[in-house]
Amino acid sequence: MKNNPFHTVIGLAELGIGIHLISHDQYFLWPPVIDGVANDDIVGGFFVLVGAVMLYWVYDTKRAVRLDHVLLIASSFLMCVLTLYQLMHWIVLGIDMPWISNAAITSVIMILASRSDSE
Repeated sequence: MKNNPFHTVIGLAELGIGIHLISHDQYFLWPPVIDGVANDDIVGGFFVLVGAVMLYWVYDTKRAVRLDHVLLIASSFLMCVLTLYQLMHWIVLGIDMPWISNAAITSVIMILASRSDSE
């Protein structure tokens, strides 16, 4: 955990976001055509899965570089889609959503991915 504090924070954040999405079945309201898909527990489950595997990677003694790359790609994708979807909710419906903090987490993930060791 001391060697990879950003991975730890990202893993915990994604776990928390996933649990929040799973426990709130009407979190997303727009557009009505896909709100059922967006509010599905599988979406939150992806966040929980990626966060849990990220925390596993932090505590794994081998720390495979390939797994790190896959996790950073998956994390940046999930967080980017979530941020943009929340931004659209704020623009269209005026609903307060944490898109700014999620954009900050997304940028940290992307910076971490660009600096990750590729050997």
